[in-house]
Amino acid sequence: MIRPRTVVLIGAISLAAGWMAGNISSPTTQEAPAQRRSSGPRPLGAGATSVAPYTAQLRQKLEEHPRTPLPGRNPFVFGSRRAPSSAPMSRAEARAVEPEERAMPAPPPPFQPFRLSGVAASEKDGAVVLTAILIDNGSMLFAKAGDKLSGGHSVLRVEEKAIVIVDGAGVEQIIRLP
Repeated sequence: MIRPRTVVLIGAISLAAGWMAGNISSPTTQEAPAQRRSSGPRPLGAGATSVAPYTAQLRQKLEEHPRTPLPGRNPFVFGSRRAPSSAPMSRAEARAVEPEERAMPAPPPPFQPFRLSGVAASEKDGAVVLTAILIDNGSMLFAKAGDKLSGGHSVLRVEEKAIVIVDGAGVEQIIRLP
């Protein structure tokens, strides 16, 4: 047995489908086939006649103003930059340019293969042992006094906020927590 609600739903869907099929298959206006196939634009309605004066104004403005961008920087056009003008500079302009030309970039910081991330403390045989958490060329390791590191370095001592390492030549380096 079909419920009344289902019958109403089927009827509504049928009516909607019939209405849509009727609008799609039959033209809304009774134009002759020759008029429908015309190649020119058709008026959109009653307001289409009021657009014509604005079209003339638009064409007039486009003729008065160039359509191409003015010379200069155009982010939409790729190419080489314009050469600087060869006109002589005034002394004030030359003084303003000089500091920029003479300014040298700051040298990069020296490469440090070791970075101290932290210090851990543990108790062994009643004594506190400090262990440094080091980043050695990108890998993390735990180092205590006397441990060997990469590049011939070794840990001399570990303090609460720093570590002292020594290289093969005996040069000491202190690395502090950031």
